[in-house]
Amino acid sequence: MKPERPRGGAREDVVAVRSVLRAGFGRGGHRLTGRIPSLFAACAWLSLSVALVAAAARAIEPFDHGIWLIAYLFLVGFLAQLLLGRGQATKLVASPSGANALPIGAQVAFWNVGVVAVPLGVLVGARLFVVLGSVALLTALNGFWQASRLCRSDSSTASGSQGIAYKALIITMVASVVVGTVLAWDIPWL
Repeated sequence: MKPERPRGGAREDVVAVRSVLRAGFGRGGHRLTGRIPSLFAACAWLSLSVALVAAAARAIEPFDHGIWLIAYLFLVGFLAQLLLGRGQATKLVASPSGANALPIGAQVAFWNVGVVAVPLGVLVGARLFVVLGSVALLTALNGFWQASRLCRSDSSTASGSQGIAYKALIITMVASVVVGTVLAWDIPWL
């Protein structure tokens, strides 16, 4: 014999489903529960798509800096963006409930302006675009760093190896941007 369902059960089910959905999408309905925020993911996949198109174009007709462009779009536009987005999401989930929301939109905007401006500068030989793109990348990385400091938590996720790896990624990316900018400024395009 089935237990009888109390009156108002459907209403309770709706409330339960809504709370599960909120938990699945993180604070404020944003999909940030340790997964990659959708803005980062969309831009990363777009970069990967452009890298694949560049690889196909280079296979058909080789062009200057083709290998570099493919590697840059894959490493900076796709892989680094996914890892940085994942790190931001992990920090947000691990942050205390009273912490301010992270400026995800600004970080995505600055990162992707850099992802577009640097290759544009390399391909057309305009170092100014490389420098402006590098400044945009460094601005985004500063935002990632500041957000990681604001979202300190006592949880093992934020203070453990993931937090250290995330900060190491940021530091490595800063060093890469600086070295790349110096090389672009001092060495003529080959």
